[in-house]
Amino acid sequence: MSDMAELWMEKALAEIHHCNKCGFCLPACPTYRLTGNEVDSPRGRIALVEGVLNNEIAADEGLSASLSYCLGCRACETACPSGVQYHRVLEAGKKVLDRTKPGHRQLTWVPRTLLKLTRQPKRLKRLAALGRRTAHWPLPSRLKALAPMLDYREESIQPVPPAPQSAPPAFFFHGCVQEALFHDANDAAKALLSAAGYRVEDPPQQACCGALLWHAGREEEARDLARRNIVAFEQGAAPVVNTAGGCGAMLKSYPELFDEDPAWRERAERFAARVSDWLSLLEAAPHRLEYQGTGERVVLQNSCHLVNVEGGGERPGQMLGAVAGDTYVPLAGQDRCCGSAGIYNIQHPEWALQLLDQKMDEVAQAQPTRVVVVNPGCALQMTLGVKRSHLNAEVEHLARYLYRAFLRAQGQTERGHQVG
Repeated sequence: MSDMAELWMEKALAEIHHCNKCGFCLPACPTYRLTGNEVDSPRGRIALVEGVLNNEIAADEGLSASLSYCLGCRACETACPSGVQYHRVLEAGKKVLDRTKPGHRQLTWVPRTLLKLTRQPKRLKRLAALGRRTAHWPLPSRLKALAPMLDYREESIQPVPPAPQSAPPAFFFHGCVQEALFHDANDAAKALLSAAGYRVEDPPQQACCGALLWHAGREEEARDLARRNIVAFEQGAAPVVNTAGGCGAMLKSYPELFDEDPAWRERAERFAARVSDWLSLLEAAPHRLEYQGTGERVVLQNSCHLVNVEGGGERPGQMLGAVAGDTYVPLAGQDRCCGSAGIYNIQHPEWALQLLDQKMDEVAQAQPTRVVVVNPGCALQMTLGVKRSHLNAEVEHLARYLYRAFLRAQGQTERGHQVG
């Protein structure tokens, strides 16, 4: 076992020893709620990994299946009264499997292609456009069921006048999937931050956050991307903000990628301390923005990682409640995973669709005209859910929704014309 692997095992065992097997994690876990099976729960997975690390059971197909069906939403961590960092146990179990069953994380051509394209957002954008045009082509049933998630209408976002050089700076992290498929959400967030009094800067050398690669076991590639981002954003001490909950969680987790490298870990810690979701800056902005709605009923699908890792899950709902004229309808399960979970809905579409259908039953009861999201995976998954449930509602990123509401409050439309 390498020094790096040994360190991971030590950290995992330390977390396991903190687990008192109370079961508070069970109702928080989407896969346990789906199956009612202990091996599909955090407690069950911890027990399996513990048995393997203590050489009591073999690292076999049972462990591989149990861990692969975990969404990685980390809701169990916020529910745990002992503060167990479950994700360390999960990654340790996968590392043991990497050693004993080298092919257990082998991917089919679709997720392999997506991982490759995280380094090439422009090509990813072209592929998505092709997918929209070919949605009615004869595709394998596994993919055809997912094709409606690409039915997304982009908007043209008009920039607002930039803040003066004396304004407080904010560095903006684009992300790969977010920038390729939902760049208008990024543009809308930057416009709102500028209007609120921030000088928004885009470091040109930034790259994909590396989350998809890291969770797929391609750790060195993920570390390369992390180093690139750390260097790109070291040219100042400004906050680093983003509009994708999954990206934000990964950026804040960069120190864990460098447990074996003290010098890089120190740089990663300084970087991670500056990372926040963009709403935290909007909340503390020099200028308070006003938002005007049109009488819509709005529900939220929150980001698991914004809620469970970044600790900013309350902000999207607060912002939705600040839009005058619209009605924000909180959902009991709005913080629960929708089943997207990176590439989970491609790897395990059966479970992902069951989780999504459960979600849409709750959404339909609220009778919304708009479903607001704060993460690209959620945007894709909820778009699919709206199509599957025949719901008369539009899925939209919070930044874009707020951008229109801001312009409306200013007496403008997206093209700068007077309202009415």
